[in-house]
Amino acid sequence: MLDLGDQRLHAGIWGQGDIEIVLLHDGLGSISQWRSVPRQVADRTGVGVLAYERAGHGASTPVPSGPWPPDWLHREAAVLQRLLDHIGCDRPFVVGHSDGGSTALLHAVDAGTSIRGVLAIAAHTWVEDICRTSIIDMRDQTERFVAGLARHHDAPAEVFEAWSGVWVSEAFRRWDIRPDLGAIAVPTVIAQGTEDAYASASHVHLSVDAIGEQARGHFLDGLGHIAHHDDADAVVDLIVSVYESL
Repeated sequence: MLDLGDQRLHAGIWGQGDIEIVLLHDGLGSISQWRSVPRQVADRTGVGVLAYERAGHGASTPVPSGPWPPDWLHREAAVLQRLLDHIGCDRPFVVGHSDGGSTALLHAVDAGTSIRGVLAIAAHTWVEDICRTSIIDMRDQTERFVAGLARHHDAPAEVFEAWSGVWVSEAFRRWDIRPDLGAIAVPTVIAQGTEDAYASASHVHLSVDAIGEQARGHFLDGLGHIAHHDDADAVVDLIVSVYESL
């Protein structure tokens, strides 16, 4: 448990070397939902890999009450910097999935060259209608999703309401970080499964365009939004190849 004062964040470390790769989970994610990815990446790269659970997720606290605030991803980007300072991690390669990918991009906007690079998998950079509609459909099946999340989270109902509640809120519909992304100063890969039910292919293209020459897009053929659940080896291959190219 990493004690940041106002938050206690559950973290895991794989590998024997210094921490060089940091994994940020998706909006309903946790360490266990990464499955074999952290271990495989550590084995393949020979460096330390850290994954942590944001507050309210997994075993991390505090537990939310109601939806996240509309600027919650910006707040999580600031928490990431606090966490890196806390553990003394210099110039990591940051890998984020979905909302974790958005957090990684927002962190990179302010981090300059204090990070090594970013891989954002299925990240959101604005509220696309296909994503909002999919989450509205999820809220119609809240009990089923909460039951599934209970295997990974101490407070599954609270984290589902926090995440889904902000995504369908009117205040969050205007969220759009593309105007900020041009400040990213490190190599960035925007990746997405071709079968992602929460984003269109244009999400990759427009995100890359917003970042500029530092960015490139990558499509994971046949994979959905949680690509590492569909094909962990393909996602590990991508993480390792981007890391080795930096």
